[in-house]
Amino acid sequence: MPTPEEAMEFINVNNTKWIDLQFVDASGRLNRTTINSREFSPAAFTSGISCGNLQEAFGWSPDGELLLRPDPDTFGRVPWEANTVRFICDVVVAPKAERYLKDPRYVSERLMVNAKAMGISEVSVSTEMEFYIFDAVSIDKVSPGRGPNYLIDSREARWNPSPLWNAKNGAYLGQPFDSLYSARTQVSEVLEDNFRYLVHSHFHGRSPSSQQCITVRPNPLRTAADAMMTAKHVVRNLAFIANATSTFMPLPIFGERGSSLRVIQSVWKGDENIFYDATDNYAQLSQNGRYFIGGLLEHASALSIFAAPTTNSYKKTMADPLYIAWSRRSNGSVVRVPFERKNDKSDKSVVFMGADPSVNPYIAYAAVAAAGLDGIKKKKDPGESVDKDIHSMSGKERKDAGVEYLPSSLLEAISELETDNSFLKGIISSELLEDYLARKMNEHTEQGMRTSAYEFEEYYNV
Repeated sequence: MPTPEEAMEFINVNNTKWIDLQFVDASGRLNRTTINSREFSPAAFTSGISCGNLQEAFGWSPDGELLLRPDPDTFGRVPWEANTVRFICDVVVAPKAERYLKDPRYVSERLMVNAKAMGISEVSVSTEMEFYIFDAVSIDKVSPGRGPNYLIDSREARWNPSPLWNAKNGAYLGQPFDSLYSARTQVSEVLEDNFRYLVHSHFHGRSPSSQQCITVRPNPLRTAADAMMTAKHVVRNLAFIANATSTFMPLPIFGERGSSLRVIQSVWKGDENIFYDATDNYAQLSQNGRYFIGGLLEHASALSIFAAPTTNSYKKTMADPLYIAWSRRSNGSVVRVPFERKNDKSDKSVVFMGADPSVNPYIAYAAVAAAGLDGIKKKKDPGESVDKDIHSMSGKERKDAGVEYLPSSLLEAISELETDNSFLKGIISSELLEDYLARKMNEHTEQGMRTSAYEFEEYYNV
């Protein structure tokens, strides 16, 4: 990763004119301000730099003025802008450059402080992220009282006159039906060549209407969150340049399964992957790995508010349900243990399946890890794995197997967190959590007051 000196040398040698300073708010949106390179000095990497009134993003700070402190690890050249480089920044408080408690990026650092107190050197995260790229989307935002009004155009959609559509399934489509292969390749190359985040694979998503999927190779937890934010930024901008539009909302199209985010984690003590046990006959999974899963299952409902953080997330949950269970198969369980390759300790991981790409990754990745580490501390047994297809099981069969439902609404997820949050102590500050939950409650209220197209169809002539 670049040092501050290396970043400054690149800026000076290449006569870079603009420094794009990016930061993330509680909702997970990427914000930015851009300064001229002549205003940028090495002192910014330690003391931070004043870039306007950041209370527009975070609200009033009683502790002092908020500054941006660039992280040299996130340095990269922006390929679609002339003479521009970017940094993702920590938000700090003047004059001592102390960490701002509402900065989501700080959550991942606090998680690692707790992990290291347990003797853990690294929590590694890889992500498999789905999203859509549409040819055009129009939304009536001016007169919402007139009624629901949005239009989506995708060359691969079943309503498009193009012959490219595939009505049943999109997973692993070949060209020309996978019409955006070149776009995914370009995104992947920018992530690798400009920002140094390695891409494991990319392919057409499961849903047919131009859904895409990119898997980023493992990184330390905070870097993995940086990689996801960067991937979103790259996708959006390259789509915009091509006169298209992208979305990471979980379920933009009725009748499809929507977009998932699979959070693939492993935990390390030095060069030892504590999830790996060569003698285990089920999945070469250690007892610590089982305890980690036990923590995920115990806190799965509370995790929903971070892993499925929008009202739209629960429409996806209805379209493609998951259950509180674990398995080594993709069978509807919220936790999966990959076992495609034997005797590979570097690859042994636990996958949390219950997230979607609308998350704030700094909060969501840390919360998932915190739940798993809590399971290790408590030696929480996950019970027997459920290797049946849970979707095809009857309600009685699920009950007998101890399989429970995840929350079905944002309000239910908020309620679950209110009764189960001790595992987040010392990781998410009370200031950030209060702000985050207030936003979520407001989203629930606003969505609940709006009339949907379905309600017109069902109730107009009631």
